[in-house]
Amino acid sequence: MPKSREYSKSLTEKETEYLKAVFRLISKREIVGSLEVADAMGVSCATASEYLERLGRKGMLKRYRWRGVRLSKKGFKEINRIIRNHRVFETYAYRFLSVSLKDACECASRVELYLSDKVVDSMCSLLGHPKTCPHNNSIPGGKLCCRT
Repeated sequence: MPKSREYSKSLTEKETEYLKAVFRLISKREIVGSLEVADAMGVSCATASEYLERLGRKGMLKRYRWRGVRLSKKGFKEINRIIRNHRVFETYAYRFLSVSLKDACECASRVELYLSDKVVDSMCSLLGHPKTCPHNNSIPGGKLCCRT
């Protein structure tokens, strides 16, 4: 199995949604609590805690008792890969497939977890290595393409 698929195979789509929620919340501070994640996801604190524990066991989060969680190095690497996949695919679909931005974003959300680095790098190259997606959000660099 190629190394680029190592992390995505270990995460479910739901776990990925929780990882993205932690990433969004963490941009405002270093550690976020289960209640904040629960509110962001629209679930109970118990449900959020269960998913945060799963992500901790998979090495995506570091947990601090009574304080909350933060992304681990592995988690940060994985969330950047997922964001890159989403934004490159969204840009590709919007520009080359002439679909609406809303449709491109929805489709990117469905496939972001399953795209290989090789495919994303190829799309990025065909796009001319864009720095931002159509929503004007920055596109993280890849391992071999658009290194930062």
